[in-house]
Amino acid sequence: MEKAKTVLQKYIPEHALDDVLKLLFSHKELRIKITNPRKTKLGDYRRLNTYQHQISINNNLNKYQFLITLLHEIAHFLTYKNYGFKIKPHGPEWKATFGNILKPFINQRIFPEELLPDLKKYAQNPKASTAGDGSLYLKLARYDKPKDVKTKYIFELKTEDFFALPNGVIYQLLEKRRTRYKCKRLSNQKLYLIHKNAEVLPLIKE
Repeated sequence: MEKAKTVLQKYIPEHALDDVLKLLFSHKELRIKITNPRKTKLGDYRRLNTYQHQISINNNLNKYQFLITLLHEIAHFLTYKNYGFKIKPHGPEWKATFGNILKPFINQRIFPEELLPDLKKYAQNPKASTAGDGSLYLKLARYDKPKDVKTKYIFELKTEDFFALPNGVIYQLLEKRRTRYKCKRLSNQKLYLIHKNAEVLPLIKE
Protein backbone atom coordinates (compact mmCIF):
# COMPACT_ATOMS: atom_id res chain seq x y z
CA MET A 1 0.00 0.00 0.00
CA GLU A 2 2.87 2.40 0.75
CA LYS A 3 4.18 2.09 -2.79
CA ALA A 4 0.74 2.81 -4.22
CA LYS A 5 0.36 5.76 -1.86
CA THR A 6 3.69 7.21 -2.97
CA VAL A 7 2.67 6.97 -6.62
CA LEU A 8 -0.95 8.13 -6.34
CA GLN A 9 -0.20 11.16 -4.18
CA LYS A 10 1.43 12.72 -7.22
CA TYR A 11 -1.80 12.49 -9.22
CA ILE A 12 -4.84 13.04 -6.97
CA PRO A 13 -5.87 15.62 -4.34
CA GLU A 14 -4.22 15.01 -0.97
CA HIS A 15 -7.44 14.64 0.99
CA ALA A 16 -8.80 12.01 -1.41
CA LEU A 17 -5.80 9.72 -1.08
CA ASP A 18 -6.78 7.60 1.93
CA ASP A 19 -10.30 6.89 0.69
CA VAL A 20 -9.04 6.00 -2.79
CA LEU A 21 -6.50 3.58 -1.32
CA LYS A 22 -9.18 1.92 0.81
CA LEU A 23 -11.34 1.54 -2.27
CA LEU A 24 -8.52 0.04 -4.33
CA PHE A 25 -7.12 -2.30 -1.68
CA SER A 26 -10.51 -3.71 -0.77
CA HIS A 27 -10.27 -5.47 -4.14
CA LYS A 28 -6.97 -7.35 -4.36
CA GLU A 29 -7.64 -8.48 -7.94
CA LEU A 30 -7.70 -4.89 -9.22
CA ARG A 31 -4.53 -3.08 -10.27
CA ILE A 32 -3.94 0.42 -11.57
CA LYS A 33 -1.61 1.39 -14.41
CA ILE A 34 -0.60 4.97 -15.15
CA THR A 35 0.11 5.42 -18.85
CA ASN A 36 1.36 7.96 -21.33
CA PRO A 37 -1.37 10.18 -22.82
CA ARG A 38 -3.75 8.61 -25.33
CA LYS A 39 -5.60 10.70 -27.90
CA THR A 40 -8.94 8.89 -27.74
CA LYS A 41 -9.42 8.26 -24.01
CA LEU A 42 -8.46 9.45 -20.56
CA GLY A 43 -8.63 6.02 -18.95
CA ASP A 44 -10.06 2.53 -19.34
CA TYR A 45 -10.96 -0.67 -17.52
CA ARG A 46 -10.35 -4.18 -18.73
CA ARG A 47 -10.60 -7.70 -17.38
CA LEU A 48 -7.24 -9.40 -17.92
CA ASN A 49 -8.53 -12.82 -16.87
CA THR A 50 -10.96 -14.32 -14.38
CA TYR A 51 -8.87 -13.20 -11.41
CA GLN A 52 -7.16 -10.01 -12.59
CA HIS A 53 -8.55 -6.64 -13.60
CA GLN A 54 -6.75 -3.48 -14.69
CA ILE A 55 -7.51 0.21 -14.74
CA SER A 56 -5.29 2.55 -16.75
CA ILE A 57 -5.25 6.33 -16.44
CA ASN A 58 -3.38 8.92 -18.54
CA ASN A 59 -0.50 10.52 -16.65
CA ASN A 60 -1.08 14.04 -18.01
CA LEU A 61 -4.45 14.68 -16.33
CA ASN A 62 -4.78 17.37 -13.70
CA LYS A 63 -5.45 15.96 -10.23
CA TYR A 64 -9.19 16.60 -10.29
CA GLN A 65 -9.71 15.02 -13.71
CA PHE A 66 -7.44 12.13 -12.70
CA LEU A 67 -9.54 11.43 -9.60
CA ILE A 68 -12.84 11.56 -11.50
CA THR A 69 -11.45 9.30 -14.23
CA LEU A 70 -10.09 6.84 -11.67
CA LEU A 71 -13.45 6.61 -9.89
CA HIS A 72 -15.16 6.28 -13.30
CA GLU A 73 -13.06 3.22 -14.10
CA ILE A 74 -13.38 1.70 -10.61
CA ALA A 75 -17.15 1.94 -11.15
CA HIS A 76 -16.77 -0.15 -14.32
CA PHE A 77 -14.95 -2.82 -12.32
CA LEU A 78 -17.55 -2.85 -9.53
CA THR A 79 -20.41 -2.91 -12.03
CA TYR A 80 -18.86 -5.94 -13.70
CA LYS A 81 -18.49 -7.70 -10.35
CA ASN A 82 -22.10 -7.03 -9.42
CA TYR A 83 -23.87 -7.42 -12.76
CA GLY A 84 -21.55 -9.20 -15.20
CA PHE A 85 -20.70 -8.14 -18.75
CA LYS A 86 -24.14 -8.45 -20.36
CA ILE A 87 -25.22 -4.92 -19.38
CA LYS A 88 -24.42 -1.71 -21.25
CA PRO A 89 -21.01 -0.22 -20.30
CA HIS A 90 -22.55 3.13 -19.29
CA GLY A 91 -26.06 1.95 -18.51
CA PRO A 92 -28.13 2.56 -15.37
CA GLU A 93 -26.14 0.05 -13.29
CA TRP A 94 -22.87 1.85 -14.00
CA LYS A 95 -24.45 5.28 -13.52
CA ALA A 96 -25.75 4.32 -10.07
CA THR A 97 -22.44 2.74 -9.06
CA PHE A 98 -20.33 5.65 -10.25
CA GLY A 99 -22.64 8.22 -8.68
CA ASN A 100 -22.48 6.44 -5.31
CA ILE A 101 -18.68 6.27 -5.45
CA LEU A 102 -18.23 9.88 -6.55
CA LYS A 103 -20.61 11.62 -4.13
CA PRO A 104 -18.51 11.17 -0.94
CA PHE A 105 -15.58 12.89 -2.68
CA ILE A 106 -17.57 15.99 -3.64
CA ASN A 107 -16.53 18.40 -0.91
CA GLN A 108 -14.32 21.47 -0.44
CA ARG A 109 -11.47 19.49 1.06
CA ILE A 110 -10.96 17.68 -2.24
CA PHE A 111 -12.36 19.83 -5.07
CA PRO A 112 -12.33 23.62 -5.63
CA GLU A 113 -15.61 25.24 -4.65
CA GLU A 114 -16.37 26.30 -8.24
CA LEU A 115 -16.52 22.65 -9.31
CA LEU A 116 -18.90 21.45 -6.60
CA PRO A 117 -22.27 22.46 -8.18
CA ASP A 118 -21.36 20.86 -11.51
CA LEU A 119 -20.01 17.73 -9.81
CA LYS A 120 -23.16 17.31 -7.72
CA LYS A 121 -25.28 17.59 -10.84
CA TYR A 122 -22.97 15.24 -12.75
CA ALA A 123 -23.13 12.60 -9.99
CA GLN A 124 -26.92 12.45 -10.28
CA ASN A 125 -26.71 11.23 -13.87
CA PRO A 126 -23.09 10.56 -14.91
CA LYS A 127 -22.24 10.69 -18.60
CA ALA A 128 -19.96 8.23 -20.36
CA SER A 129 -17.35 11.00 -20.25
CA THR A 130 -16.96 14.32 -18.45
CA ALA A 131 -16.86 15.64 -22.02
CA GLY A 132 -20.59 14.95 -22.01
CA ASP A 133 -21.01 17.79 -19.52
CA GLY A 134 -19.58 20.85 -21.24
CA SER A 135 -19.64 23.14 -18.20
CA LEU A 136 -17.81 20.66 -15.96
CA TYR A 137 -15.37 19.70 -18.72
CA LEU A 138 -14.35 23.29 -19.35
CA LYS A 139 -14.00 24.10 -15.65
CA LEU A 140 -11.82 21.03 -15.14
CA ALA A 141 -9.66 22.11 -18.09
CA ARG A 142 -8.76 25.33 -16.23
CA TYR A 143 -6.63 23.23 -13.88
CA ASP A 144 -4.59 21.70 -16.68
CA LYS A 145 -1.05 22.87 -17.18
CA PRO A 146 -1.07 25.63 -19.81
CA LYS A 147 0.61 23.40 -22.36
CA ASP A 148 -2.14 20.79 -21.93
CA VAL A 149 -5.10 23.06 -22.71
CA LYS A 150 -5.86 22.11 -26.28
CA THR A 151 -8.34 24.65 -27.57
CA LYS A 152 -8.67 24.94 -31.33
CA TYR A 153 -10.43 27.06 -33.86
CA ILE A 154 -13.53 25.40 -35.19
CA PHE A 155 -12.13 25.38 -38.72
CA GLU A 156 -9.43 22.95 -37.47
CA LEU A 157 -12.02 20.31 -36.57
CA LYS A 158 -13.34 17.54 -38.77
CA THR A 159 -16.95 16.93 -39.72
CA GLU A 160 -18.84 15.07 -36.95
CA ASP A 161 -16.32 16.13 -34.26
CA PHE A 162 -17.76 17.18 -30.91
CA PHE A 163 -16.70 20.38 -29.16
CA ALA A 164 -17.70 22.82 -26.43
CA LEU A 165 -17.92 26.59 -26.57
CA PRO A 166 -16.57 28.69 -23.66
CA ASN A 167 -20.07 28.75 -22.12
CA GLY A 168 -19.93 24.95 -21.78
CA VAL A 169 -22.56 24.16 -24.43
CA ILE A 170 -21.70 21.08 -26.49
CA TYR A 171 -22.10 20.83 -30.27
CA GLN A 172 -21.34 18.48 -33.13
CA LEU A 173 -19.90 19.93 -36.33
CA LEU A 174 -22.09 18.82 -39.24
CA GLU A 175 -21.12 20.86 -42.28
CA LYS A 176 -18.29 23.25 -43.11
CA ARG A 177 -19.23 26.36 -45.00
CA ARG A 178 -17.29 29.41 -46.19
CA THR A 179 -17.53 31.60 -43.08
CA ARG A 180 -19.94 29.82 -40.73
CA TYR A 181 -20.29 26.15 -39.87
CA LYS A 182 -23.55 24.30 -39.37
CA CYS A 183 -23.49 22.63 -35.94
CA LYS A 184 -25.98 20.66 -33.83
CA ARG A 185 -26.40 21.58 -30.17
CA LEU A 186 -26.67 18.30 -28.26
CA SER A 187 -28.90 19.63 -25.49
CA ASN A 188 -31.81 20.41 -27.82
CA GLN A 189 -30.79 18.83 -31.16
CA LYS A 190 -31.28 22.18 -32.93
CA LEU A 191 -29.00 23.50 -35.67
CA TYR A 192 -26.87 26.64 -35.34
CA LEU A 193 -24.34 28.50 -37.47
CA ILE A 194 -21.03 29.19 -35.73
CA HIS A 195 -18.32 31.44 -37.15
CA LYS A 196 -15.30 29.59 -38.52
CA ASN A 197 -12.90 31.54 -36.25
CA ALA A 198 -14.68 30.57 -33.02
CA GLU A 199 -12.30 29.11 -30.44
CA VAL A 200 -13.59 25.81 -29.09
CA LEU A 201 -12.54 22.91 -26.88
CA PRO A 202 -12.50 19.56 -28.74
CA LEU A 203 -14.02 16.82 -26.60
CA ILE A 204 -12.24 13.56 -25.89
CA LYS A 205 -14.13 10.60 -24.48
CA GLU A 206 -12.89 8.72 -21.42
